[in-house]
Amino acid sequence: MPEASPDVVHALQERIKELSCLYEISNIAATSTASLPEKLQEVVQALPKAWQHPDFAVAALLLDDQQYRSGSLASKYETQQHPIVVRGLERGHLAMHYNYLNGAPPPFLHEEALLLKTLAQEISGIIERDEQKAREALLRRKFEQADRLSILGEITAGIAHELNTPLGNILGFAQLIQDRTDDQQVGQDIEKIINSSMHAREIVKKLMFFSCEMPQQKQNTDVGLLIEEALQLLRVTFEQAGITPRLSLPGRPVIAEVDPIQFTQVVFNLLINALHASAPGQEVWLTLIQHETNMVLRIQDFGHGIEKDLRERIFEPFFSTKAPGEGSGLGLSVVHGIVKTHGGQIELESQPGEGACFTLRFPLTSVA
Repeated sequence: MPEASPDVVHALQERIKELSCLYEISNIAATSTASLPEKLQEVVQALPKAWQHPDFAVAALLLDDQQYRSGSLASKYETQQHPIVVRGLERGHLAMHYNYLNGAPPPFLHEEALLLKTLAQEISGIIERDEQKAREALLRRKFEQADRLSILGEITAGIAHELNTPLGNILGFAQLIQDRTDDQQVGQDIEKIINSSMHAREIVKKLMFFSCEMPQQKQNTDVGLLIEEALQLLRVTFEQAGITPRLSLPGRPVIAEVDPIQFTQVVFNLLINALHASAPGQEVWLTLIQHETNMVLRIQDFGHGIEKDLRERIFEPFFSTKAPGEGSGLGLSVVHGIVKTHGGQIELESQPGEGACFTLRFPLTSVA
């Protein structure tokens, strides 16, 4: 049997290198538990071995302005590249560079251009699968949170109903004793009982808001006026805290079908949170934006911000970052419930040390 020519042997060796590289990348995609950036760096490190002259080769991947490289580039180099396309959108490119070392670099093979295209498609698949897993995980967490909120809603509704009657009795009898006693000490003690009962009733009211047991009375309302009224009621609190509110409204009324009391409660709760997060001398910005079918309200502070792990729990009932006894942990869950029952959406953007911005979107009835 005649021996294969050196050219044929060399060509076969190059194809073996290419197949080995593809296998290694597939193995990284299938078995690696690393994060997507770590996987992509592993892939990039593996690529030069598949090229004819690996000592000259530097692989580079650009994805969404994030660069991954297998080594350093010389001052001059030759390049071949192919776009990275994920779900029909070009997100960057995969490139192989040959550095100039002691003269011109070796030429790229025609087969290497085809290999680069195959590798770019393989990397696109890795990115798409990883991002799909992330989307599925996020969706699963949202469903799990919705289930928890539904169960908690039923529980809190029952608790609220059970507490209302004894609280009403305590308050009623305390007021009756207060009216009938002339003893100053007894009167002071009864006043404490009444104040505590009123505080407990406010918590029950929040529980009922959260569980959607409070009847809504929606009506077409100028939400800009509601925001201005909420700010006016908190004017003294802002002044005492040394914080300046800045309100930006459209040039004409924005009319939406909302429950004025509940909408005001949403603004109140978010403003109080912004006040607690801010330091004297800072500002809180309120911006109302009118679109064709909805309105957007942004409430932004420049305080201490919220850590990522807390952002994921911020709307959970009974969760509070305040010291024990300083908050019920119901404020933002009530806000979330009111916004949802109005057909709206609420989003939070925050970075530690850079403040927080709550964005609320409500359907728009009409513009006067």
